[in-house]
Amino acid sequence: MKKLVVMVCLLLAGMPALAMDKVSLQAKQVAQQQGRARVVVLLEDVERNAPGTLRHMTVAKEERLRRQGDAVLGVLPAAGYTLHRRFARVPALVIEADAPTLARLESNVWVRKVDVDRGGTGGAVAADESAVLNRVDLLQGVGLDGNGIKVAVVDTGVDTDHPDLAPRVVGQQCFCSHISGSGGCCPNGQATQSGAGAAEDDHGHGTNVGGIMVGAGHVAPRGALPAAQLVAIKVMDGGNGFCCTSDVVAALDWIATQHPDTDVVNLSLGTWDLFAGACDASASYLTALKSAVDTLNAQGTVVVASSGNQGDLQRMAAPACLSNVLGVAATWDMTAESTTFLGCTEASRSPRQPTCFSNRSTTTALFAAGAFVRSAGLNGGISSYGGTSQAAPMVAACAAALHQAAPLATPAQRMAVLQLSPSRLTDPATGRHYPFLDCVDAAKLLDPARFLVRMNGSQPLIPGRAESALPAATIPVLRVADEGRAPQRPRSARGPRSIER
Repeated sequence: MKKLVVMVCLLLAGMPALAMDKVSLQAKQVAQQQGRARVVVLLEDVERNAPGTLRHMTVAKEERLRRQGDAVLGVLPAAGYTLHRRFARVPALVIEADAPTLARLESNVWVRKVDVDRGGTGGAVAADESAVLNRVDLLQGVGLDGNGIKVAVVDTGVDTDHPDLAPRVVGQQCFCSHISGSGGCCPNGQATQSGAGAAEDDHGHGTNVGGIMVGAGHVAPRGALPAAQLVAIKVMDGGNGFCCTSDVVAALDWIATQHPDTDVVNLSLGTWDLFAGACDASASYLTALKSAVDTLNAQGTVVVASSGNQGDLQRMAAPACLSNVLGVAATWDMTAESTTFLGCTEASRSPRQPTCFSNRSTTTALFAAGAFVRSAGLNGGISSYGGTSQAAPMVAACAAALHQAAPLATPAQRMAVLQLSPSRLTDPATGRHYPFLDCVDAAKLLDPARFLVRMNGSQPLIPGRAESALPAATIPVLRVADEGRAPQRPRSARGPRSIER
């Protein structure tokens, strides 16, 4: 308590903090050259380990962050900045500030770091055996169809009227800013929009990703979890890009507060900047991003992100490079001739072969097939995309299915079994070894009883799968008990789910 009082006194007295260089050189240069710089101001989150119940700690944290944010903004010159975003559970502010205002932030005791709010892209272009290779096509046959599961897709939005997606959408939101700070790329022309219509897709990328996860299969190929609920958040514009990572932070913060029962979040997007190893503390916007993911992890949510398509062999984009996110790289799903795609040329292609365009590093969690994937498209149609953006939702859907299979499994346990796949690949470009997604095997590790073999003549109980397709000892069949029905997920203690149409 004494420490907090001292900090308040220092702040009000305007005394300089001992630690300098809080504001990055890039932020100072942008402000000098352009008059203002859009920055993420990371706050010192004091009393982070305060005791109490989860609800008490959550309420206390939200109130504490409000007070700290107010205190920081209160000593800034009103004409020197524009406030763009505040967060409920992330210790950060997003402002557009001039050089004198950045100097004030440099000496503020409650400011930890200030960096330019960097943007990025969706990581796929328009171009399916991927679901089969990743073994997510078998989930429905063993009762893992997404019933009682909620997934969130943070992307360009979705085609909310698509026959394959419309019944699954239970929430919509948009955080889509223009770098100019004026207006935004939400359907209403602003930087924020809530409710029905807020996540309408104007590109097609998010619709393809959403279809991979929950598509009903009426028009396009069926998704992995056709009975799951879908929360759609739009953060990217019609050009499949986002101006600012803070919009992604806002999306995760909104999911944590408005849909805390979300089982998995998919982020098929990445920053222009690439990072070697874990990037948690590389910049203020990355630390803010990690804080948002930490909150989701604590609530039981797994977060998955695409590694990016720049063909970098040592680095990944953010959020995939964060230590608490499953970063996913892509392989081909076919045997084919030479092709040039996403800026690189493959001499030949084969299943489980790492794509030349896929970013990967020593911290990439796993590979999954993602080129090419046919799924739901704009205007109620079908689309075909290829990229790490299509590999990531395969992994995300599997992570959600694992929660249906084993409701008591923690996010860390679900993330771990996804990386324990017996299917491994050697990357010829780096010599490194990586796990390859095998969703059935991951489910077996968490719920082995579901896959016990019982006698049924000579036929396995999965439609469309010949007995010889799998070893006799591991033919995935439904359990004798509750045969034909997916296991019921325990009711959330967080109240009823609101449904938006």
